[in-house]
Amino acid sequence: MDDHQDDREYAIAYPRRQAPRALVRGLGRLVLPLAFRIVLEGGKNFPRSGPLLVAGNHSAAMEVVLAVVYTPWQIELLGAADIPHERITQVMASLYGMIPVHRGRFDRAAMVKALDVLRQGGVVAIFPEGGIWEAGRMQAHTGVAWLSYRAGAPVLPIGFGGTTGALGAALRLERPRLTMRVGDVIPAARLPEERPRKEYL
Repeated sequence: MDDHQDDREYAIAYPRRQAPRALVRGLGRLVLPLAFRIVLEGGKNFPRSGPLLVAGNHSAAMEVVLAVVYTPWQIELLGAADIPHERITQVMASLYGMIPVHRGRFDRAAMVKALDVLRQGGVVAIFPEGGIWEAGRMQAHTGVAWLSYRAGAPVLPIGFGGTTGALGAALRLERPRLTMRVGDVIPAARLPEERPRKEYL
């Protein structure tokens, strides 16, 4: 991280939207336990601060909600900009804010913004599968490794469970169980000698 670098030189300033994000997180911690049974495991693995990449699996929108509400930071989210969202998702995304990503190609503008957040000691959440898919059906992309390598940022893996169909179950007052398992921090990616970067990533 370049402490001497002025915020105006970054593609995106960090932190930002602090008031609305605090509101979203606070409301989430009040409302979610009423609709779901939340199980958080491995909370001791949360680092105190960034730079940090949070990487999670993605089979439903609830993984994003849990990451925003139950991690100890106001994280920057990388989110798909090329798919239509449900109205409630659109409203929450507009209120919280995210870094839009166009999938299917290397979105340099999005990666530069995420990299700048990390260079300011920030926390970026990314879902390497690149979207919502049936569990185990989509191969992860290289964005996490590229950002970790370029920013010297460690990676915190989080496994989410019970999220598929959970929102519908909650609307039926079934109070489904959601799990959030925080893994051990993975050191920042380091390119081995005499190995092509693309292959390594």
